[in-house]
Amino acid sequence: MLQKLPFRKKLLLLLFSSIAGCVIFSTSVTVYFTERSTQDVIDNMLFSVAYGAHNLIGDDYHNRIENERSVSPELFNDTRNALGEFADKVQVKEVYSYVIYNDELRWTSGSLSTDSFFTAYLDDEEKMKSIYFKPLLEDEITYINYEDSYGSVRSVFVPFTTAQGKRYVIGADYDYEVVESKLTNIALGFILIGLIILLVSFIFAFVLTKKMSAPIIKLVQFSHEMVENDYMLAEYNQNYLREFSEKHKDEIGILSGSFLHLQSSIKHYISDLKRTTAAKESLESQLRIASAIQMGMLPKEFDGFCNHKEFGICGFMKPAREVGGDLYNFFMIDDEHLGFTIGDVSDKGIAAALFMSMTNTLIKAIALTGVSPAEVLFKVNNELCKGNEQSMFVTLFLGKLNIKTGRIEFANAGHNPFILLKYNRMEYQKLASGIVLAAFENFIFSNEQVTLLPGDTMIMYTDGVTEAMNSEHKLFGEERLLDLFKSQTDAPISSLVESVINSVENHVRDFEQSDDITVLTLRFNERL
Repeated sequence: MLQKLPFRKKLLLLLFSSIAGCVIFSTSVTVYFTERSTQDVIDNMLFSVAYGAHNLIGDDYHNRIENERSVSPELFNDTRNALGEFADKVQVKEVYSYVIYNDELRWTSGSLSTDSFFTAYLDDEEKMKSIYFKPLLEDEITYINYEDSYGSVRSVFVPFTTAQGKRYVIGADYDYEVVESKLTNIALGFILIGLIILLVSFIFAFVLTKKMSAPIIKLVQFSHEMVENDYMLAEYNQNYLREFSEKHKDEIGILSGSFLHLQSSIKHYISDLKRTTAAKESLESQLRIASAIQMGMLPKEFDGFCNHKEFGICGFMKPAREVGGDLYNFFMIDDEHLGFTIGDVSDKGIAAALFMSMTNTLIKAIALTGVSPAEVLFKVNNELCKGNEQSMFVTLFLGKLNIKTGRIEFANAGHNPFILLKYNRMEYQKLASGIVLAAFENFIFSNEQVTLLPGDTMIMYTDGVTEAMNSEHKLFGEERLLDLFKSQTDAPISSLVESVINSVENHVRDFEQSDDITVLTLRFNERL
């Protein structure tokens, strides 16, 4: 509720509560200490009155009291008249004495005209014992406030013992209603003064808070204007903030200057953000185009190969970013030979994609001349080493299939070994060691060969498959990859590629892909 109140109303409410609390506290303290001091004065006066009454009555009066006939009516009336005059002179309500007779309170003298000798106490018995019996039982002077049929009084009870051992009490009552009336008047006076102070303070605070909150209200209005006007302030309002911050050096002035600086900073930030966003959107658009171009450069399994029943080939690449650094390709070198390659550039992103594109172009251009795979890699390596200031490199496997005989001639440049699926077994093919392309010039690569029988399949991949990591930092691994093909050695090659991709995705799940993933499969169908 308080959180929804404006700042000015909160300030006024705080001031009102503080002044009201001060008035209540000061009134309570004043009434309390006034009552205590008044009681001290009354108690001293009552004590003196009790001893004065004792001197006036004397012990002889109480020595003769044995029963209700011990004092004559004339003596009692004389004593009552004397006590009445004394009470009027000292301005107390009543002076009296009493004794305990047969466990009852009996009045022996009194200043009131209604008093009579040796009458019993007719009020509440518990009250009688708690108030009137205490001075005699504990033999001590007692001061007490109480109310009876005569009103509210402050009383003193002083116990006396005669030489003959007679015990009696002389009491004196002061009309406490007078004190309570005075205390009420004091409290009302303080409350009245407090209300006047509160009213004056409220008027003063109303004017002061209005003046104090005006700049804050202005800042609120300016903030709304900024939001509605693309974080721009009118020139007039900017001048107002500037002049106010220069004129006032308090917190509001500092806040005004900070607000003006904030408006300027936001203005420049939005301008920079717009430029950055535009540049980012342009870059993202270019990356999408580059990705489309890169994916368009990859061969499709139906591009010119539908009429070749001797073999089947299928590839897939999933970049870790918009564009990737992996590559694969396949193409007819002549009527009897199929060239195919798979590789992995050392980096990812645009630089890797450009390096991949250049490598792919060189591989195909040189391979079409009919030279061996080892010689192709030799020439491509030397070309890539030229001007390689970024020290990039690429692992690459290049194969050349004779589609009539199933004989494959291949060379390897530091790439992963391929998996060979046969009818009754599957295994990783051991490859000759060879360095990566673009590392050292004039490196001589080795030519190797393998012959595929009808139904044999080659599974080629990049390390993005075997090194795919999940949230527990566990790798997919070569063993898991090999286990995928135990029950599907004769499955369609497109199903084999799909199986690898799906298994890797299930392993990684929501964990971020860290490297490009590429798979290429080749199956020899029949000899001619």
